[in-house]
Amino acid sequence: MDLSIPKEVEEIRAKAKAFVEEVAIPAEDHYDYDHGRMPEPIVQKLREEAKKRGLWTAHLPKSEGGLGLDLVGTALVFSELGRSPIAPYLCNCDAPDEGNMHLLHLAANAEQKKKYYHPLVEGKIRSGFAMTEPPPGAGSDPTTLSTNAEKDGDHYILNGHKWYCTGANGASFLIVMSKVNDSFRRTSMFLVPTDAPGYTMVQEIGVLGSHGPGGHCELKFENVKVHESQVLGKIGEGFRLSQERLGPARLTHCMRWIGLARRSMEIAREYAIKRELFGGKLSDHQGIQWMFAESALEIESGFLLTLKAADILRKNGDARQAVSLAKWQVSETLNKCIDRAIQICGSHGFSRYLKLELFYRDARAARIADGPTETHKMVIGRNLMSGKENF
Repeated sequence: MDLSIPKEVEEIRAKAKAFVEEVAIPAEDHYDYDHGRMPEPIVQKLREEAKKRGLWTAHLPKSEGGLGLDLVGTALVFSELGRSPIAPYLCNCDAPDEGNMHLLHLAANAEQKKKYYHPLVEGKIRSGFAMTEPPPGAGSDPTTLSTNAEKDGDHYILNGHKWYCTGANGASFLIVMSKVNDSFRRTSMFLVPTDAPGYTMVQEIGVLGSHGPGGHCELKFENVKVHESQVLGKIGEGFRLSQERLGPARLTHCMRWIGLARRSMEIAREYAIKRELFGGKLSDHQGIQWMFAESALEIESGFLLTLKAADILRKNGDARQAVSLAKWQVSETLNKCIDRAIQICGSHGFSRYLKLELFYRDARAARIADGPTETHKMVIGRNLMSGKENF
């Protein structure tokens, strides 16, 4: 595994760090801590600044307007952008749009790219990925998928109930996972415009964390007519394409979470160095230093696991075990580090004087989204018992 950083990647990484320090963190003063949004005129102004600094859609090939980074380079850049909860969105590389861009780049035809992919890359529209369903529909177990599309001439008639679809409120289109003719083996992805008759965005579901642009939404599809030209890829390729999307998307989550874990400890360090009590600085106490040491170990371990999985993927290897290891470890690390940072900062950490309470609320979803910790443990353990993976 080669962990050397090419000069051009290091330069982009430095640009990302400067953007976060000089632009994103100061702009967080405009951030609505409850809804995870900023005034649209400010967003557009800051997105223009991201473009000027050469950080727009860094994850895409140069031919698509990106920076041509491989997945390891993307990890290094995203871990810098992740230090601010708004920087990835300002650079048009936040979930779910970032993962949807990756999927459309791989699977969309020319007509679909013109209609959905290119406007998404340009930041003119937003999107959503609709897979999760209310019980007894699909959650962690995709075999329980209940949304169904019936073939009717040159259309499919789509019926289903989805929820926790991130970004759906205000999205221009959704990528919808559905069975076809009640066949699980024919599960497919459909590109559904949100102005399609029969589609309803029922509500933004209230959640522990901030909602972010578009929230986390409940959706209904009632006899929605989808033309066969709106099938992404081919009929029956839904789960193969979902893995093409979710593997890298889980890693890009990890990359951003590494950045936020680092930021949390940086906030705590600044506080500990200045805070005086018991005849000295808070940072002089061994118990506090050990909390920083534990966080440093966990952050570095998670970062290396993420880089390893990214390296396997860029070599077209089977990274499922490595991705599960990284997703489990980094999501847990994020929660532990923010919790420690709040403890170190005491009442200031618990209040809104610091941004840690926002980070804390948002971080809890990391252990659930894109596969809960328990599912990844199950996958890892099963692979070890089958002999597919070694200790």
